[in-house]
Amino acid sequence: MATVTAFESGLLTLTDGSTAFATDACYAILVNGYVFNASHSDYSDVSGGELSTTGDYDRVALASKSVGVAGGKIVYDCADISFGDPVSIGPADGVVILKGTAGSPQSSDTLLFYAPLSDVESTDAVFSINSPNGLYEIDIA
Repeated sequence: MATVTAFESGLLTLTDGSTAFATDACYAILVNGYVFNASHSDYSDVSGGELSTTGDYDRVALASKSVGVAGGKIVYDCADISFGDPVSIGPADGVVILKGTAGSPQSSDTLLFYAPLSDVESTDAVFSINSPNGLYEIDIA
């Protein structure tokens, strides 16, 4: 996955404890044409750029979420994010991670992370976003 950036208000909820990343429901959406703004705070700020949920695309609940410490960093991690296999989706130029339920997004769902993509799409193939070394890290050293 490309460099992941935190939304300011989302990072605050992660660090003040109001979002428990490992146990709270979180989900990923794909966007196209959305311009990242660190001060955006909730789903209503990005919903206009989300891909249409008709066809093969749908929001995905994050699996195997964890928070740990490694090498002087707090590491937020999750399993690879799979939007399906086979699917025809895209193009998408970003993925947004939110606190909330994938099946029923609310306009107030908290934006946590954003990662740009290179206009990726899938035509009857796997659409998966890898997070092999952790989703996001905060230096504590």
